[in-house]
Parts: sequence; C-alpha cells; structure tokens
Amino acid sequence: MYAPIILFAFNRLNPLQACVASLLKNTESADSELIVYVDGPRSNNPNDRDKVASVREFVKSITGFKSLEIYSSETNKGLGASIIAGVSDVINRYGRAIVVEDDLVASSNFLAYMNAGLNRYEDKQEVFSICGYSNKVRVPECYEYDSYFCSRSSSWGWATWKDRWNSCDWELDDWESVKRSKKAFNHWGGSDCFGMLQDWRDSRNQSWAIRFCYNQFINNTVSLFPIISKIDNEGFDGNGTNCTRYNRFKFVFDDSDNKSFNMPESVAVNSMLWRSAMKYHSILIRLYSKVMNMLYKLKVI
Repeated sequence: MYAPIILFAFNRLNPLQACVASLLKNTESADSELIVYVDGPRSNNPNDRDKVASVREFVKSITGFKSLEIYSSETNKGLGASIIAGVSDVINRYGRAIVVEDDLVASSNFLAYMNAGLNRYEDKQEVFSICGYSNKVRVPECYEYDSYFCSRSSSWGWATWKDRWNSCDWELDDWESVKRSKKAFNHWGGSDCFGMLQDWRDSRNQSWAIRFCYNQFINNTVSLFPIISKIDNEGFDGNGTNCTRYNRFKFVFDDSDNKSFNMPESVAVNSMLWRSAMKYHSILIRLYSKVMNMLYKLKVI
C-alpha cells in the first residue's frame, strides 16, 4: 500500500501542470491517492482570482491516480497554515503522507524512493522525515549507500508519519526556552535556522518548515536524504512564497529510473556528508546569495 500524496497549489498553473505530469511518470501513481489543496486568492491582489480559478479547473481534470480529493479554500490561508492543516487531516486518516508543492518536479522514481523510506524507517523513532530533495554533496569513497542521514529536514518533497507529525509544537509558546537554544539550533541545522524561526515569531514569514525543523531538533532526530536528488525545485523565478531569484542550492537530478535503493541499515550521521550538506547554510554562502539576489532586483544581472 502506497502513502497518499498531498499536493499544495495556489495561483501558478504552469508549474502545477509540470508537477502533476512528473508525478504521473511514476508508475506508483496509479496506486496512490492524490489529495490536492488549492489556497484561495489574496484579497489585496486582484490578479489572483482568475489565476486561482484556472488552477481549480485544471485540478478537476487530473486523472491517472488511484483517487482524487480536492479541497479549495475560498479565503487565502497562506502556505504555512494550509500545510499544517492539510497534512494534519490527511496524516491522521492514513498514518503517513508524501507532501509536494506545485513548483516541484519529481523524478520517475520519486514515489518508489519515498515509500521505500517510509516502510524501512517507520519503526525508527529517531527518523523524523524522508526527504526527496538533496543538495549536491561530497560522498566519502568508502560510503556504500545511496542515501544518508542529516540533521535538518528539507521541505521540497518530503514524507513523514502520524506520530512524528503530531509530536510537533507549532505554537512554540515557551519562547524564552526557544531563545536559549539559539546557538545549539544553528549548530544543528545551519546558521540561518534561528533567524528564520525569529522571523516567523515576528510575522515576517509564515514558514511551517522551520518550526518542523525546530521540533526535529528538540527531539534529537534526523532525516533521510538521497545522494542523487529526486526533486527539482522550479520555484526560483521570484514568484514562489519563500524562494527568491538566485538559488544557492546545487543538486544533481536523478534521471535513472532506478528503483532499487541501498538505504543505511543503522540510523547514524556520517560526519563528512553532514558537513557537505550543511555548507549551503554557512554564513559565507548565505551572504553571497543575498548579494546575488540584490543584483537581480537591481537588474544588474
């Protein structure tokens, strides 16, 4: 039995169509439930209404999956609230779920990989999520697996189980305790972690993902990543909710159609792979990224 696929959409028809087409290239899609959430138009953006309407019409026409459920919001909930509510509903019905957003393109073995990870580590409480995306990492010569464990989860094509999702504290009301963990949280997941969490607290972002990562951190758990990414994020066009124009993340996309995966037998973090993955969140790389995005805004490049 395959995990249900939850797809979050909003006002971008073309990326959504590409996302669905990529999922349908996975043979497992015919045996997978697809549950689509379409957020409502923003009240302060008159262009949203027609765009959202086009997305809703397309979603109704989707075929090729075992079943299709559609939930369309009349008001704009925002990505963070939509994901928390939608995943909570589905995962409590099915016990597990695979989650994608409309700007992601999946490899043809994405669903096979995600389901294999969910099955293999379901009883391993120290594994918080299965991630489909991976940055390009330097693999040690003696490393025999095609997946690795890392501390910080990725929100670009991921999956988890009911018990781990329901363990998350989304409100983080004990903020004094959160602040005391700033240094440890940044060491665990990268120099930008606490800053993003503070921005959420101050209503400068609506990220569910950084709160998911914080809960992963305080539970001392890890996520599984593929060496070769099963996801391509097409959201770096300036129109995504949390993505800018310049993408500091580099990856290699899996076009092999291989569905035989060699996942680690024990849950342990390889220090070389961890350092290689974490470099994308270093202060130097982040500063370079900010400069590049500033140049994009000024139309210098």
